[in-house]
Amino acid sequence: MDKRHEIIIIGAGVVGTASMYALSRYSSFKDVLMLEKEKDVALFNSNSNNNSQTLHSGEIETNYSIAKTKETKENAQLVVKYAEKELKPEERPNVIQQCQKMALAVGDEEAEKLEKRYDSEFKDIFPYVKKIDKREDLEKVEENVVKGRRPDEKLLALFTEKGYMVDYHNLSKSFMDIATLREGYNSIFNTTVKNIEKTPDGYIVSTNDKKFLSESVLVTAGAYSLFFAKKLGYGENMGVLSVGGKFYYSKRVLKGKVYRVEREGIPFAAVHGDPDITNPDITRFGPTVNVSPELEKGNIKSVPDYIESLDIDLDTVESLEKILFDETVSKIIRENFIYSIPGVGKISFTKNEVNKIVPSLKPEDLKLAKNVGGIRPQVIDTKNKRLALGGTAIEGDGALFSVTPSPGATSCLKEAMDNCLYLADYNEKDFDLEKFQTDFDYKTNK
Repeated sequence: MDKRHEIIIIGAGVVGTASMYALSRYSSFKDVLMLEKEKDVALFNSNSNNNSQTLHSGEIETNYSIAKTKETKENAQLVVKYAEKELKPEERPNVIQQCQKMALAVGDEEAEKLEKRYDSEFKDIFPYVKKIDKREDLEKVEENVVKGRRPDEKLLALFTEKGYMVDYHNLSKSFMDIATLREGYNSIFNTTVKNIEKTPDGYIVSTNDKKFLSESVLVTAGAYSLFFAKKLGYGENMGVLSVGGKFYYSKRVLKGKVYRVEREGIPFAAVHGDPDITNPDITRFGPTVNVSPELEKGNIKSVPDYIESLDIDLDTVESLEKILFDETVSKIIRENFIYSIPGVGKISFTKNEVNKIVPSLKPEDLKLAKNVGGIRPQVIDTKNKRLALGGTAIEGDGALFSVTPSPGATSCLKEAMDNCLYLADYNEKDFDLEKFQTDFDYKTNK
């Protein structure tokens, strides 16, 4: 048995590493250990290949309520402040870059919805966002959105030059590099957690080759967080819908991010076009939406774990039925099933999705990105029989389990703050919330 640690963090994605960073900077914990089964941080959902690389600030996320939009804006600013505070100017472009972005409405119905959103509290929350309703003005900022489009097709956009794209792998790496500078903050890679057991002496974390003892555990392992929570008897009214996504690449045809209008309350993002922070020569289109019975994309061994974490009972079955047969959700799933068919899929994807953003692109202009796209765990609230929108933290007697669907990585430092407050309170340790708030110019009622 390894020595007794104060906290063990399981999973070195962006939330886990952000939590370790926050503990190292602002808490009185002296012994924190990170366990990660891969060889490096953020190689799954936080990897730049597996997400849209967007800092979701609420300007273009039309599926968010106004209340969630306000919250998302505040949380996103933590990442911007972190880059200013902790990263050297020459390091920042590898982690975060400013870029233009827009929400694009195509057709009368979408334009009416977007106009209504703009005329609400939205324009007060985002005074720097410009409404563009003239084609000639839209063409100036994003030429290929207009080029080749029918003259009678209604277009309207909400546009800002103050967006950001983020390499969440490099952000995670910077969190870890800073955290491990503090004595007593260590990490072990290439070690897979098999089980977590609560004992009178603390939590025993069993890996593939060793056992560790800790006063508290923080599980930030994506969809596996719920799996471990349920093993310990927590999260009984929750399930997870694993949604896998793929991306297509084209040559660079967009200057910035172009998001489509989405239905409020649906966590599946509509297909959008993005620059790639790791490759300025391409534009990415995606993600597709494929429901998959696995906790990690491409890992068939995770299927039994998915079934176990789903914990199928009558409430779960009724929840899945209500969610999957929702008119909008079922339409999204049907369309994306077609997109996965070789040959036909790319043609359909181009016509139905990509051409709504860039009308001039043809199927032969797109290439399916190999080994790109991850699992986005969507939490099912089996009590209310609906999908939960946003991050979910499950608390349990000194254990904390974090599942982070949309906006996911954007909220990493806000989730880290909440995680630290819980762990400090449970273990009767200090977390300097006032200093955290001051350093990040962040206000909270916590």
